[in-house]
Amino acid sequence: MKFISVAAVLATAVSSVFGQTITLGYPTNGAVLTPGQSFTAQIILPEALESCIQVGIALAMDACSNGVCPQPTDQLGSVLYAGPWTPTVHSPGGFYQNFTLQVPEYLSAGPAIFTLTHLCLLGAGPYPFLEFRNASVTIG
Repeated sequence: MKFISVAAVLATAVSSVFGQTITLGYPTNGAVLTPGQSFTAQIILPEALESCIQVGIALAMDACSNGVCPQPTDQLGSVLYAGPWTPTVHSPGGFYQNFTLQVPEYLSAGPAIFTLTHLCLLGAGPYPFLEFRNASVTIG
């Protein structure tokens, strides 16, 4: 019986954390980007019930080798932006912030991964919460 109670509490905690997640509005999976090209990355923050003190984000891009993309926990590749983010309310669309970035000219053509890394301090404690969001893109 205690196992069920602990599992229920754990499931509630996990679901509240996943409610905090941010998403990539752009680039999306399948986007084609050109070396040297400027593009606008859009980072979206859904409304959340629990407080999250924003620490910052990193936006990075890395080429994939032989169809295998690096895991963001192992390496991010070329960092295109690292610093604070201050999403603002937009209607319609919720909270988001756009960043103008440039695709590195030295990235070779083919599959690549765009990674959003997000760090915030979550809850009343607070505790650090780190998350990654990826988009599989093509360098054309």
